[in-house]
Amino acid sequence: MKNNDILFCRETVVNSLSQTMAYHILHSKNAVIDIENSFLSSIFFDVDINEITHQKTFFIEMSIEELSNLPLHQNACMIIFLNTQALSEQNHLDMLNDLRLQGFQLGIINPDPKVLSDDFLSIFSYVLFSLDSLPINTIIEHCSDSLLVHKNLWINKIETSDQFTLMKDGIPNAYFSGDFIKKTTLIKGKKVLNYKTILFDLLTELNNSDTSIQVLAACIERDPALTYRIIKLTHTSIYHSQFNVSTAQRAVEIIGIRDLIKWASLVMLASISGKPASLVSMAISRAFFCQNISEVLFPKSNGAFLVGLFSFLPSFFDEDLPTLLKELPLDENIKAALLEYSGNLGGVLKIVEAYEAGRWEKIPFKQLEYKGISKQTLKGLYVESFRHAREVSSL
Repeated sequence: MKNNDILFCRETVVNSLSQTMAYHILHSKNAVIDIENSFLSSIFFDVDINEITHQKTFFIEMSIEELSNLPLHQNACMIIFLNTQALSEQNHLDMLNDLRLQGFQLGIINPDPKVLSDDFLSIFSYVLFSLDSLPINTIIEHCSDSLLVHKNLWINKIETSDQFTLMKDGIPNAYFSGDFIKKTTLIKGKKVLNYKTILFDLLTELNNSDTSIQVLAACIERDPALTYRIIKLTHTSIYHSQFNVSTAQRAVEIIGIRDLIKWASLVMLASISGKPASLVSMAISRAFFCQNISEVLFPKSNGAFLVGLFSFLPSFFDEDLPTLLKELPLDENIKAALLEYSGNLGGVLKIVEAYEAGRWEKIPFKQLEYKGISKQTLKGLYVESFRHAREVSSL
């Protein structure tokens, strides 16, 4: 799928010889960021960050609140920079020490070594000074302080050749970035990758006998849009909920663990940008149609809804079905139905696809009548699937 969404910017960070040493990941000035989580989500779930940074170190600035909920990125060298003005030695010293012990590498922005203690500054292995906040002479003076001189230094917001020359002469071992370097790249990508990661994690947890509602809710809460829509689902006529649901955990309790993956998958596919609304409606209708038929023919079988919904995966992700299913820890019966039309669920999918295409000769009407599904009953199940699809399509 070609997706021109601008996820974030990649700014090159160089040494005094103008060699690329790291990348600064930051908001795009041209991108509309609805919520801060969308920026962090793009970095940690929507792209291969090692590919974007060519396996080099990357710098990212964030608030202390965001850092407290950030997953540790095991496969990339990430330095997180925190603004001095938002930090308190009294309130944050223990927390920052704990984060460093967990494996996070931390940097501090525009610190004054005459104000901050040695214990506090020792937490940070990197220091960032920004030329739009401090004059050059002050930065050079700070960098020569005994508390900072042995740290990794980074000077940002270099706008002119003269500034670059002064900074290289004054702090030759530092890193440098800014508009003068003119090496900023807009990173575009597929927002769907975030959903694929969450879907994979949900399926993994659902296959874990020790999983809990809290763990499943935490998976959902990684995406604010998914959280909102799952909560909204509890107010549909399907669940007749009279409760004022405000958390993903409460929504999971109402929906039930068994149905969670069904609805989470549906919501995520409906959230993918760049796809026509008609495609979403078709996928949802097929999912309900498969479920309706399966409930009559094979009442003890589970998974018909997912078989119908996931049969549309190639249309949403623009990849072939075997590749997509290889990545997902699905029940083997569901995979067999989707790839080979085998088993009870595969037979249901065959009937549904034939009915949708008007290939009546492919539908075993006699066998269906023996199971209690007449032509009129089948039509009724088909119409009912549209009714359900209309309701949940508005989520």
